[in-house]
Amino acid sequence: MSDQRGPARLVLHIGLQKTATTAAQQFLQANAAALKPWLTLFTPRKGTPAQQLGRKAFDYTQAPSAESEAAFVAAIRAMKAVLDQTSGTVLISHENLVGAPPGAFGETQLYPFIGRIVALLDAHFAPYRPEFVYYSRDMASWKRSLHNQIVKTDGYTGTWDTFQAMAAPIADWEGFHARLCAAAGAERVTAFRLENQVSRDRPGQQLLRHLGVPDRLLARLAPISGLRNESLNAGALEFMRRANAAGFSPHTLTRLGTLVAASQSLFSPSVVLTQE
Repeated sequence: MSDQRGPARLVLHIGLQKTATTAAQQFLQANAAALKPWLTLFTPRKGTPAQQLGRKAFDYTQAPSAESEAAFVAAIRAMKAVLDQTSGTVLISHENLVGAPPGAFGETQLYPFIGRIVALLDAHFAPYRPEFVYYSRDMASWKRSLHNQIVKTDGYTGTWDTFQAMAAPIADWEGFHARLCAAAGAERVTAFRLENQVSRDRPGQQLLRHLGVPDRLLARLAPISGLRNESLNAGALEFMRRANAAGFSPHTLTRLGTLVAASQSLFSPSVVLTQE
């Protein structure tokens, strides 16, 4: 019997943001024990190397520098140390591995750092050679959902019209896909469409089939229930946008966002807000 350790197959589920990644992670985590014979799972659970891996990738794209790159490299190496103790198929799922999305913290392009991120992952995960999987969705609905998200969690202050104007040059996913394939090689890239997802309470089944999980097991996995990272209604969204512009600290905005998301009935979409 071989003593070799480390994954025989390493797959990185890189999101994207607002393509039901959080729901998929919850589904995978809820069924981790049943999936264990087929794969070892890492999701961004608090305090784990997988969480830091995505966080430092995001930080690097927000403020690229020698220091932020070094922090990202350190996170990759910490994750690799964990991978060295695994075997078989390994899945790491973190939507922030692609970096900041358009509108977040001044970003205006569609994941412009993906090539550099792939290069750093390849260099510091070596000899493991990761595959890259992502979900996309209809661009118009993705932009609407993304605007809602960055207002809710990232302090974005722009209106929907402002965001639309900024993101207008982003017409489709073809450019991003081409850059990812150029960096990793097309044979290591797989894209799924969220619209082809069969069931909201069993998200990520395309990904699991790609990993080799048989249909007989998929049918036995426990569904998840409840809403996950849902958009704010129009009134709550406008309240948060104005709060973002008021200059509160990031910590205060995070707490406020949690309260607003849990109390949306207080912010009726029919309420007419006064003009700024």
